[in-house]
Amino acid sequence: MSTLQPEAIREALAGYAAANEVIENERMERLAHLMPEQSRAIFDDLVRGWELSTQSKDNPERLDMWRVETLITVRRAFEKMVRAKGLL
Repeated sequence: MSTLQPEAIREALAGYAAANEVIENERMERLAHLMPEQSRAIFDDLVRGWELSTQSKDNPERLDMWRVETLITVRRAFEKMVRAKGLL
């Protein structure tokens, strides 16, 4: 079993905090310009997502795809942050 170095943990947590900040800023900017129809479409998508998650017992592959999509979203946020800081 490998042990994690405290500095690596601090760096990872700082990276997640920075990515969360980028995601939150993008979310606030996007929401500030939403039209009512767009807001309703987002709500409907959330409801469909919930319904899919409750059906995951019957369709575990769909839940796995949702998890992958979430990981990709986080990765894109990290990449955007790194590019903005000129590190990539």
